[in-house]
Amino acid sequence: MRLGVILKNRKSFYLIFLGLIFLAGCGGDEIQLPPNQLEGKIDNEDWSYKSANGYLISSDLRYRARFLSSKESVQDPCTLPSPSLAHVKAIFKPSLGSFFVAPQALDDNQVQVSFEISTSENLTAQSGFMEIYAIENQVIIGYLQAVLDETNKVEGSFEIRLCN
Repeated sequence: MRLGVILKNRKSFYLIFLGLIFLAGCGGDEIQLPPNQLEGKIDNEDWSYKSANGYLISSDLRYRARFLSSKESVQDPCTLPSPSLAHVKAIFKPSLGSFFVAPQALDDNQVQVSFEISTSENLTAQSGFMEIYAIENQVIIGYLQAVLDETNKVEGSFEIRLCN
């Protein structure tokens, strides 16, 4: 009986030890994002990402990121604070890790994602996630999946340029 407990604990110890070695070896690697850039549908129209800008919007360090359409004509995302075409908007507190899509991003691990069809019509995503892999030189690198329904959904990797 006692030998079984010792062997079981030893086996657990070795599994944990090997897991820690594996994680320690991953620390120096470059970030490998999935190859697909952010794309999907907004109001049942095909949409693809070109660039994104992020602006500080509150004293609690929440940012509003606007993912600009590939149809926008802009060289620098910070020169276009209000896009004229359909786009995706996210409100969140930037930090490394995972965020859950929520209708209102109230917690630090939540992101509110909207599909903005026009200046008067915003549709809020009900499910999905955002993963932030790196924040370097005023650029956030990550992955987003946001879904309202079959006619409003996006998924893929992105970079957000922080503009302030």
